[in-house]
Amino acid sequence: MWRRRLLYAFVLLSTLMGQLFDTGYLFHFLFIAALCLPLLGLAVSLPAMLGCRVALTSSARQVRRGEEAQWTLRLEGRSRLPLARAACRVRMRSRTTGKTKRIRFPMGRSLPGGTRSWAVDTGRCALVECRVDRVRVCDCLGLFALPVRAPAPGTLLVCPRPEDPGCLSLPEGAGMPLPVPRGKSASGEDYELRPYREGDSIRTIHWKMSAKRDSLVTRELLEDKRPLPVLTFDCFGPPDQVDRVLDRLAGYSIALLDQERPHEIRWADPASGAVRRYDVASGRDWTACLTAILSSPIPIQGHSILDTPLAVGQDEVLHQIHITGEEARHEDP
Repeated sequence: MWRRRLLYAFVLLSTLMGQLFDTGYLFHFLFIAALCLPLLGLAVSLPAMLGCRVALTSSARQVRRGEEAQWTLRLEGRSRLPLARAACRVRMRSRTTGKTKRIRFPMGRSLPGGTRSWAVDTGRCALVECRVDRVRVCDCLGLFALPVRAPAPGTLLVCPRPEDPGCLSLPEGAGMPLPVPRGKSASGEDYELRPYREGDSIRTIHWKMSAKRDSLVTRELLEDKRPLPVLTFDCFGPPDQVDRVLDRLAGYSIALLDQERPHEIRWADPASGAVRRYDVASGRDWTACLTAILSSPIPIQGHSILDTPLAVGQDEVLHQIHITGEEARHEDP
C-alpha cells in the first residue's frame, strides 16, 4: 500500500510541477484528474469494501495425529464487484505446547467467495487455536484501507492414534451384580422384595406378593456393584512419550466403550497436583476429556497421579489401570 501511495504522490507532484512550467490547459487538466481519481476509485470500491465479510473454517474439527488438515479463510460479500486487495494476519497457537506461529499473506484481487488455505502441523497431539488478528481491504487503487471485523477463532483437535490394548482383562466377576437377585421387573431389571415403607412410590408395590402376605411389599432395584474402571496417567514428559501415553489411553478408553463399560479418566495437574477426573460413557465424553487434557501446556516434569491415592467411598469399588509409555499396570485400590 505504501508503494502505491508513494507512486500516487509522485504523479500528483509531477502534474503540479507541470502547471508551474506550462501555461496550457493540459497539465491543469491532469492535475485535477489526479486529484479526483482517488475519490472516484474509493466511491467505486466502497460498496464491495463495506459488504466484505471474512469466515474462518477448518477441514475438520478433529483429526488423528499425522493426518492432513488445513485452515481456510474465505472472503464473503454482498457486492459482486471485486476487491483490489485484502491483507490478513493470522496467528496459530498450540495450547498444548505453547508454540505460536504468525502468518501474513495478501489475498490479491479476489471476487467475493475467494479463499486462501494453509496446512496445519499435526505431528503432535495438541489443541490448535487459529485466530485472525487483522483483516484489511483496499480500494481499487490501493490507496485507502478499511478494517474488516475478524471472524471468531477456531480450534482443531489433533487426536492420538488409538493403540489396541489386546485382550482387555478385568477382575474376575466384573460385570456381575453382587447382591443375589430374587426376581426381574417388567423392564428386565433385577430387584428384591422388602416391606413397604412410608414414602415409597405406589408403582413399586408388588401387588401379587402383597396379597399373599397380607401386607404391602415393594420392589427395590438392585444396584450394579461391578468395579468401575479408572484409567490414570501422568500428564507430563517428553512429547514423544506423551503421545505414546495418549495413544494407549485412547485405545483403552475406546475398548471399554466398545464393551459398554463406563469408566473414569484421572490425572494430576502437572503444576498444582490437583486431581482432575472425567466420567466417560460415550465418544462425546472421551472427546471432551481429551480436549481438557490438551487445553493446558504439558511440561517435561510435574506431579504424578500415583502420588495421590484414589478416593474410595464406602460402597465404591474401583479397578485402576495406570497407563504409561511402556505398559498399562492394573491396580486394585
